Amino acid sequence: MEELMAINKENDRLLKILSTIESGIAKIYKRFSAKKNFGKPVQKFWQYISKEEELHAEYFEKIRKGMNTDNIPVKINIDIERLKEFVNKVNRSVKDVMTEEYSESDAYSLGASIEVEMDESRFLEGIEITDQKFTRMLKKIENDTEKHRIVLVNYSRGIK
Repeated sequence: MEELMAINKENDRLLKILSTIESGIAKIYKRFSAKKNFGKPVQKFWQYISKEEELHAEYFEKIRKGMNTDNIPVKINIDIERLKEFVNKVNRSVKDVMTEEYSESDAYSLGASIEVEMDESRFLEGIEITDQKFTRMLKKIENDTEKHRIVLVNYSRGIK
């Protein structure tokens, strides 16, 4: 019983970190959506994907709640050190976008870098859930991350 509690505590911590990552990414994109030197279509683009990132954070919180309140079994195998490194990168980027000026091109490059690293880290592949509702949430996060990666890499290369 104690072992299960320790596993759930660690899983809760990992899900909280993943939620925090998504919230941090949403902050970055929301900041880009408010840049006055960006064109209206560009602002709308950043606003749209910021909302998707906020939704991802909500999904991780729902999964945490399901695990903690409804005893939905969740298995997580994620390298905590890689996860912490990614959190640090997102936190640095949040600070940077709050204080530094970014061109549209710079914004696309930063977004592409974040999404590529998130996609390549395959954090979501380390999460196993049998509950179909939560499985769909994870699939949505995975699909959105891949879509963001493709779009932002193309935009950073000047392909629209």
